[in-house]
Amino acid sequence: MTDNELGAFFRGQHPGALAMGRQLAQTYAFDRFRSLVDVGGGSGGLAIAACRCCPDLTATIIELPRVASIARSFVHEANLDNRVRVVTGDIVERTPEGRFDVAVLRSVIQVLGPKEAACAIHNVGHAVNAGGAIFIVGHVLKDNRLSPAPAVAMNLVFLNIYDGGQAYTEGEHRTWLVEAGFSDIDVQYGAARAGASIVVARKVG
Repeated sequence: MTDNELGAFFRGQHPGALAMGRQLAQTYAFDRFRSLVDVGGGSGGLAIAACRCCPDLTATIIELPRVASIARSFVHEANLDNRVRVVTGDIVERTPEGRFDVAVLRSVIQVLGPKEAACAIHNVGHAVNAGGAIFIVGHVLKDNRLSPAPAVAMNLVFLNIYDGGQAYTEGEHRTWLVEAGFSDIDVQYGAARAGASIVVARKVG
């Protein structure tokens, strides 16, 4: 995409990101956290909404360079430059700088190949404080790969768009999370927008 096309794309995605941030913050009591990392945060809407819901929360958005500049403009528009910072980085290549109480990966794992997805979760795990939480939001398949229907349908889309991306199974998510030091894993099918699921886990202390 050109820069203008990329900006328009994320502006179109921004309302959904805001809605997801509000849902997570309100449903899962994000006010118990002090620091959030939004991995592959796109427009930054999720982090922006979470900080608006939780006055004591600060957030870091990690994005690739071209998207990071777009996220900064949304954060500036929201007047949250003092609480939300945007940094460039590749979560597949390295662990984020800093330590966080909660990490969110929304629509990230499903655009990566299996090895890259495992690396991303592993690297995020290193940055989450003991007792902290991780939330993976996206389309998750049951282990038979035949349901839920929205994940099956989206998997066909992913397989035709991305080189390695796909909707991964609950079992694959559980394996990657355990290897990254997480426990108490809960997969909530269809809990997010458009039939997407929410995977929640706690960092072992």
